[in-house]
Amino acid sequence: MEAAQKIVGIVTALPKERRAVLASARQVRKQMIDGNPLYDALLADRQVCVIEGGMGSAAASRATRLLLGARQPGLLLSAGFCGAVRTGAGVGDAVICQRLLTLDAYGLSEITPAGNERVALQLSDALQNCGITVWQGSFITTGQIISKTELARTLPPNLPTPVLEMESAAVAREAAAAGIPFAAVRTVSDDAAEVLLFSLDELTGANQQISIPKVLTTCLKKPRIIPQLARLAANSAKAAKNLKTICRILMHRF
Repeated sequence: MEAAQKIVGIVTALPKERRAVLASARQVRKQMIDGNPLYDALLADRQVCVIEGGMGSAAASRATRLLLGARQPGLLLSAGFCGAVRTGAGVGDAVICQRLLTLDAYGLSEITPAGNERVALQLSDALQNCGITVWQGSFITTGQIISKTELARTLPPNLPTPVLEMESAAVAREAAAAGIPFAAVRTVSDDAAEVLLFSLDELTGANQQISIPKVLTTCLKKPRIIPQLARLAANSAKAAKNLKTICRILMHRF
């Protein structure tokens, strides 16, 4: 792959995702670029640049542009966690983006990033026999937490392993504008049976980052979500552990 000799740019949303990506890295150097933390590192002897952008498409677009302005990657990778829409992919499983869609008020639309199919096949090949269940899937980028049960009923039946996340389409658009190959890989933090009992607005601040005061306030108002938040924290820990392994393997093989 042409990008193999160049920097891999990795866009994450949450601190936990960024920590997982860099958990096996060496020579990690941090700097702040317009309020966003940017990390240069060696991961499995590959030079990577990881940015933590915050949740949502607007944050992901901005973070990707900042990364592109600061470095010249040969590949952009969207990495983090996701939620499974249908039975199949379980907590901790890895999902490689084979198809990329967005969901908004107008419905579903599909994006076909340049180079994604080729890179997705390379990712799948690299992760064979890694000890983690790996799926070729369909990433659905949404602007908010939505009902997976309702969404599952409206999706085409042949859509492979659909998962929900909030940033990959935005990263893909910025990659296309810059003429850079795009790929995405995520690990499942909540399976299809997990119906989320809260909205993002109830847990995040103006910058779309988790706000501890808002989490505490929401827990006081909705004590029923406390067991779910505890379960999701445990699931995220498993997803983070597997994301760490996956990123190390991918950088070693590229």
